[in-house]
Parts: sequence; C-alpha cells; structure tokens
Amino acid sequence: MKQDVPSSTESSGLTRRDALARAAGLVIAGVSGVAGADAHGKGRDTVGINGAANGLELLAEVSQVGDDLTAYGYLTLVNGLSLDQIYSSGTLRDETTARFTFYGTAKVASIQTRDTLIVAIANGQVEYFLRDVPGASFDTPTSFAQGQRIAADDAALQNVLNVTAPGIGVTTVFGDLGRTAAESFLVDGTRYQLGRVGLRSRLVAPGKSRRIEPVAPTSVQTVAGNITNPD
Repeated sequence: MKQDVPSSTESSGLTRRDALARAAGLVIAGVSGVAGADAHGKGRDTVGINGAANGLELLAEVSQVGDDLTAYGYLTLVNGLSLDQIYSSGTLRDETTARFTFYGTAKVASIQTRDTLIVAIANGQVEYFLRDVPGASFDTPTSFAQGQRIAADDAALQNVLNVTAPGIGVTTVFGDLGRTAAESFLVDGTRYQLGRVGLRSRLVAPGKSRRIEPVAPTSVQTVAGNITNPD
C-alpha cells in the first residue's frame, strides 16, 4: 500500500510516489538474464554466463509515468562474445552500434521509507533482441525492441534509493531474474543461445534518477548494471 512521502523527502523536492516509481524503474533498467545451456540447446554455444563474475553488462534508460515503468537499453558485454561481435563498429560503441538490445515493462508493487531512504519493490518482464540492423536510439524507446527476440526474463526487484537533492536520487538495485524464453540466434555464422529457460541470475545495478514532471510523476533514469549467475 502506498503512503505519503515523509517531510524530509518532500522538502528535497522528490515525492514518495516519484521516488518509488523511479526507484523501481532503475531496477528494471538493469534487467537482463544470465543462464546456462539445456537439452534443447545442443549444438549451440551458450553465452552470457560467467559464474560469480559478470556474465552480462548493460546500459539503459527508464521512462516512468505514475506506476508504469518502461526500460530500454543495450548490452555492453556478453560473456562468450567479443566486443566486435556485440557491436557493429569497432570504434564507435554505443546504442547506435549495439546489436543486443532489450525492452521491458514493470509495475510498482510496494514501498517502505525511512527519512530520505526509500525501498521499493517492483515486478516486471523484459525481452532481449538481436537487431538485424544496428541503429537504436534513446530518443525512440521502441527501437530497442526491434530485431529477433532471443530471450525473456521475469524479474523480482528491490531498489534502495537515497534522495540526495531536489528531484535527484542515487540508487542501488538488486534483482532476482528468471529466464522464461531462450531462442537460438546466429552471429558471424555461429549459432548461440542466451542461457536456458528456468535458470536464475542476480542483478546489481547502481544508477541515478531525474524527475521531469512532479504532477503526473514523470521521470527519466540512467543505470549501468551487471548480471551474475552464481549457480
């Protein structure tokens, strides 16, 4: 159940509703599954796994309107693939040259607060894509949902947000991710698979949220995260 933001948070210019939505949004921004091969993955190289080290790394933005969150971004590292394989250009490495992108949505579920500390819970889903032609843009969020869908995750998320200035929060996101789909894909003539259905992974993603509109609450967040697979 939602509650009003304590006076210390309101005085900083960030309402609990704003902060919660942005906190959960930052969580989703880091969503990306890591998994292993299964019986259906024979003949494929499974990528994105590296035990307790980073299997995937990512950069994303999240747009928030009320309790509705939309995350979009790209993978900056896929363990098992070279940088030349995950970007279309060897010199320019950003969203415009990224081959692996993701797009997800989530809903805020609950919140707890103490002074300027806000702990948010959110649940959502995310899909991963291999773009046929690179060219995603943060100005067009749906451009990150183009190409072949290669994987999907469900996500149970916790975000710990500290309000640091009016309209600004610094956050650390923790997520338990479950792979719900994994389909084979081709890169440079080799068939790969991004994990397997059912294996869980762990997300840690620090980031920063910025309020744009306090009334409707609307915000944009930027987050960078990593995914490990302790199993």
